[in-house]
Amino acid sequence: MIPLRLPPFNPVVNGTRSTVQIPRYDMTLGRVVLKFIGVNSLTKSTITEIVVKVGARVVFGPISAAALDKINKYKGVYDQADSLTIDLTERDGLSVAAKEIGGIDIPALGGQDIFIEVMNNAATGVPALYALGFFTGLQFDPKTPNPDGQLIKKVLAMQIATSGGTSITWTPQFKGAAIQRIYFEYTGTDWAGSTDGNIQTVELKKNGVAVWDRINCKDARFYQLEMKKVPQSKFYVLDFVADNVHSAALATADARSLEFNFLMGAAGDTIRAYVELLDVPNNL
Repeated sequence: MIPLRLPPFNPVVNGTRSTVQIPRYDMTLGRVVLKFIGVNSLTKSTITEIVVKVGARVVFGPISAAALDKINKYKGVYDQADSLTIDLTERDGLSVAAKEIGGIDIPALGGQDIFIEVMNNAATGVPALYALGFFTGLQFDPKTPNPDGQLIKKVLAMQIATSGGTSITWTPQFKGAAIQRIYFEYTGTDWAGSTDGNIQTVELKKNGVAVWDRINCKDARFYQLEMKKVPQSKFYVLDFVADNVHSAALATADARSLEFNFLMGAAGDTIRAYVELLDVPNNL
């Protein structure tokens, strides 16, 4: 990858949304690393929202730095206090295509720009914030650019209604996207050792047939640890590609229905899903 320092965020003020626009390089954007030095209280814990947009469409987020940090740690992305990575690739993919397919071919966006927005709620002063972009050569034929001819990595935040007590059903629409992982973040009792967290089991039915069959939290974590993933506190991860075989991502183009069923240890929890998927830029 080619590392380039991105233009400055503007404005850079606590309590204000700071924005950087990715230049229209004739390259593919694979990752962005947010850099901060903790000046005037800026830390991962004070960044309350990160959003990546293609034009006006949100393709990544909104997500807090703390939640994104957990997603990165789960996948084994290096953790450093002054850095936070927005990764559109699959570092551990078993082929070049699997590694790079989620990157964004900038010239193929049809003139739409990429924006990254960061909301920092530190208490005082002017924070020190900048970003590095990492790019590769184009994935598409530059003679025939087509915004719907590429798949890009998206991580979309979705709130799940939990009014069903300890048995909760969620029926989202993914409009043909390929689902790699879903990170279910909850606020109730955490998992520990061989004990399930408050999300005890998850079942996913596609067209009425189970494709993730009431898998316990502890069993999902065991398999993920075998695959060198790192389970995170108060996360239940439904991971179709834990073994880095990305052809196993869940296709939804033929899904007449998707039904998620959660068994909770206690009612009254809050569940937020971060859905990691491959999709054309202007779909979801």
